[in-house]
Amino acid sequence: MTKTFICIASGPSLTRGDCAQVSASGLPAIVVNNSWQMLPDAAVIFASDCCWWEEHYSTIRSSAARWCGDQFTARRFGINYFPSTLPGSYNSGQRAIELAIHFGASRILLLGYDCSIRHGTHWHGNHQQLANPDKFSVARWHDEFSRLNAIAGGVEIINCSRYTRLTCFPRQPLEAALSQ
Repeated sequence: MTKTFICIASGPSLTRGDCAQVSASGLPAIVVNNSWQMLPDAAVIFASDCCWWEEHYSTIRSSAARWCGDQFTARRFGINYFPSTLPGSYNSGQRAIELAIHFGASRILLLGYDCSIRHGTHWHGNHQQLANPDKFSVARWHDEFSRLNAIAGGVEIINCSRYTRLTCFPRQPLEAALSQ
């Protein structure tokens, strides 16, 4: 039996309509950083950055389980810690996919995984107090997702983002992917 998860990053292509479809699907969703605001009924909020948690922890209005990528942040905020299975650099969107695999996903749908700053930095605009993506981070993301894809071990990962520069995963419109 296929166990499908949806991972939602914060690329500018993410829409409220996409998130409404995800919510209606009943599938578990892992949202990255501020994307919990688009899908407050997500199962999980994942953010790697301690600085993000520092800025946003007290304002989160969601009952989603909270996960991070380092022990210090987990202890500081009393949230779940998920160690990376990949060596080298990483990003929160990549780690959300790893977490879905850890939870037993055999199929993962991606939204907001634009991996480009051509249409802006995030669906919510620039962070005011945190670093925002630039051409160097975008190039790094492409490498990080390619490394993840190489070890995904039979997990089907489909990028359903409305527009994306990420080419290591097959693409499919969200509606089609949800109907399977």
